[in-house]
Amino acid sequence: LGTTFSAMAIVNNHGKATILANAEGQPTTPSVVHFYEQGACVVGEEAVKSVVADPANSVQFIKRLMGQDGAKFLLYGDEFTPQALSALILKKLREDAEEALSIPIRQAVITVPAYFNSAQRAATAEAGRLAGLDVLSMINEPTAAAIAYGLEHFGEDRRMLVFDLGGGTFDVTIMDIEGITFRTVASDGNAELGGKDWDDRIVDFAAALFQAQFASDPRDDPQSYQELYERCVGAKLALSTKPRAVIPINHGGNRTVIELSREQFEGLTTDLVNQCAETCSTLLSRHDLDWADIDEVLLVGGSTRMPMIRDLVKTLAGNATTPAINPDECVAIGAALAAVLRHKPAHPALRTVRARLKERARQKQMEELEAAFEMNEEPEDATPPSDESELETSLDDEPAFALEIEDDEEEGDEPEGDEAASSTTEVEAQFDDIPAPPIPPDPTSQADTEPTPPAPPPIMAMEPAMLAKNEGPDAERFETEPIDYDEMDDVTDPGIPAVKIADACTHPLGVVVLDEDLNERIVTLIDAATPVPCERRGRFAYAYDGMTAVSVQITEGRGETPDDVTLIGQIVLDELPARPRGTPIDVVYRYNEDQILEVDVVDVETAAVRSVQVNLTGALDSDALFAAAQLVSDTHVR
Repeated sequence: LGTTFSAMAIVNNHGKATILANAEGQPTTPSVVHFYEQGACVVGEEAVKSVVADPANSVQFIKRLMGQDGAKFLLYGDEFTPQALSALILKKLREDAEEALSIPIRQAVITVPAYFNSAQRAATAEAGRLAGLDVLSMINEPTAAAIAYGLEHFGEDRRMLVFDLGGGTFDVTIMDIEGITFRTVASDGNAELGGKDWDDRIVDFAAALFQAQFASDPRDDPQSYQELYERCVGAKLALSTKPRAVIPINHGGNRTVIELSREQFEGLTTDLVNQCAETCSTLLSRHDLDWADIDEVLLVGGSTRMPMIRDLVKTLAGNATTPAINPDECVAIGAALAAVLRHKPAHPALRTVRARLKERARQKQMEELEAAFEMNEEPEDATPPSDESELETSLDDEPAFALEIEDDEEEGDEPEGDEAASSTTEVEAQFDDIPAPPIPPDPTSQADTEPTPPAPPPIMAMEPAMLAKNEGPDAERFETEPIDYDEMDDVTDPGIPAVKIADACTHPLGVVVLDEDLNERIVTLIDAATPVPCERRGRFAYAYDGMTAVSVQITEGRGETPDDVTLIGQIVLDELPARPRGTPIDVVYRYNEDQILEVDVVDVETAAVRSVQVNLTGALDSDALFAAAQLVSDTHVR
């Protein structure tokens, strides 16, 4: 869900992905919710207007609170979590789409920032469920943007850096486009850096000048603050195209006008720009890459329209090209295409897509044949492909649909022409006519697994601490290859190659173990940049004699001790026969394409298994999820 704006995209039966306007006729919907009475709210532009008049009953920038334990809002006597408020935004988008398309929407693909951690991803999935949607999968926003651009520009293999600066989050992702395969190499980012931080700098600047003149701070009064904030956002947008902007301030009976130049604005935010540069440099160096290894830089998110950001990228990227795309819409467009590729391989939209791919593959092979002939060399495959591009398929006539929720700030005029692609966070769907029932409790939630107090001691590391990738009788089972989401079958043309989408794990996932001196340390089972979905197994041991239960603590992040990482879950395997120290135990991590973790703890001697989907910090338990679903269902949204 976008920090500042949300949107929808649709793939029609001719393979064209376009933004679907909301009920107000706008391509994007502000991610703002305003309650005007109990059980009734408005979402979007009307809610933005109410923020100044009624800030106590208005909520914005919800995305920054996703996955935070204990975050709640009391609105007209009802308690809303960030998941529930995000679900209201999704509900608004879903209802607008249903009205426009005249069909029910029950399935969804939602995009998330690449650097969202597991708790944030789980919270986003919960928001979709609360909105009455079956979330088929989640896709990283930079991956979606690359698909939107790459599907139209297949040809030479190249390495792309996606620079995604939205309203509330910043992602930088390195992707390889190899033929018709999209492969994520690595990601980094900051979930607390986005266009809002630039807004806040202008607010602080203007408020300080007003306070110096009138000895009164407009930020102390909610209504004055919201009015000032809106005017500062307007000034930021203006400075993307003009050298100066003015900010009128009215507070406590005093009025003044503050003038802000583009040079002053850049001076106020130098450290924010440097944070973007440092994140890019860190990611490149961590993977032994340099800017010279980057062929293209894709600018995504409305905040990339700021001249200071474009100047930064031009300075850093050197000779790398920066294709012209619509930074506000390309994520949504790519997500809609990815949804079709992943979940609807027989959809009519793929006729056009696959036909184009086949023709481009034929042209490329002909070019290789001509080049080989000129060099008097025989190519490995001298047989040109068939010119046939018609696909024999039996398909229904329903369009593929994507609700898109973008993390973008609108920074001035949009690019014009065919180069303006589309970006937003989205929800793709082939629709059923079955009405959505109330959301039942999730039976896989770890909330149903009650740890035995006090918790048993953790497992002990063995030497080696992990099974090598190709060792052990089950090693082949745990080999990981990028998944082909678009496999050919009898319905589709087997002569047309499959588009492959391979995302990667963005945060290391580990387990707390005891070393030989019984000190706690972290063993990483799934490292960052591992292609997903993936499955990894580590073999450990019981730490003490006579143990009948063992606690497995699951961590996220990079570090050597528990203080360096985030504890995201715990599993207890109990009611075991007494075990001597050193008895083996296996821990298996399965990380799916939505980057949500499932864990098995296996007692090797008895084959006893405890399997759970990790109940992440910040995720709702079964009771809270059911209560939130009822609250969202009962809330009227307009």
